[in-house]
Amino acid sequence: MSGALSVRQQSSADRETARLDLADLYLYAMRVGMHLLARGRLKRALRYLVQPVPYWRGLEYRLVWDAARFTPGDRILDIGSPKLLALYLAEKVGAEVHATDIDAYFVNEYTLLRRARGLSEQNLAFDVQDGRALTYAAASFTKVYAVSVLEHIPDEGDSDCVREIGRVLRPGGTCLVTVPFWPVSRDEYKEPDAFYWAGSSKTRADGRVFFQRRYSEADLFTRLIEPSGLALDKIAFVGERVLAGSDREFGDFLPVPSGPVHPLLSRLVHTGPVDSPAALVKPLCAFVVLTKPTA
Repeated sequence: MSGALSVRQQSSADRETARLDLADLYLYAMRVGMHLLARGRLKRALRYLVQPVPYWRGLEYRLVWDAARFTPGDRILDIGSPKLLALYLAEKVGAEVHATDIDAYFVNEYTLLRRARGLSEQNLAFDVQDGRALTYAAASFTKVYAVSVLEHIPDEGDSDCVREIGRVLRPGGTCLVTVPFWPVSRDEYKEPDAFYWAGSSKTRADGRVFFQRRYSEADLFTRLIEPSGLALDKIAFVGERVLAGSDREFGDFLPVPSGPVHPLLSRLVHTGPVDSPAALVKPLCAFVVLTKPTA
């Protein structure tokens, strides 16, 4: 974990360049768990107390946070990402954050947490939105992020979603997304009870439901970058240092009780971001930053 000062300790002028302090985020997630525990929500509380910052999420949060340079003056849209980041962002930076998902599963819990953390609806709003057809006006947001979201949208929905992101971004605005990567395109299906948004996905003849796609390098351009109408600012790739000969990930083998040490395992097993997947033995995640031209 980073030994840097927490974001709370930074001055407003410094916040736009501060790196995400994963130690601070870890402790914040623990406090979120305690809020839920105090209100009798044991199952949800344990999620944060046992696994404050999951193996992949801390890495993805840091990629997005460090590249975005969020400021108090930002109007930010979260499309379907894990909601801990939106809560943390609204409180620590003071920006206006709109957290969305295709299902309302998060609204009640995070309304409770918003109140517990002393945040206002103007600071952190919750909306049920389909990323393929956002209801926001054009040029509404300075920044949009989606952490491990686009890969779950079936058919051409990921392309439709990035078009919508391009529409709602203000000129000069930034879009930041993380998606799974693989050397060749690959679609993955699961049983319908395996994930909460299965009812919004596509079902095969055998009853299994589309879960996610892994993007090839070509897919990043044809499915995400080109349809968005935005300018490419950056692509980076992250992988694992182990299990190079397997299509399974190290994280697949981590038992639930290992949650408290996930940030440490991430530091040990994940590679740093690089510009080309060819530089990694096993690239698994792509990070894409796009900007909207000002003219």
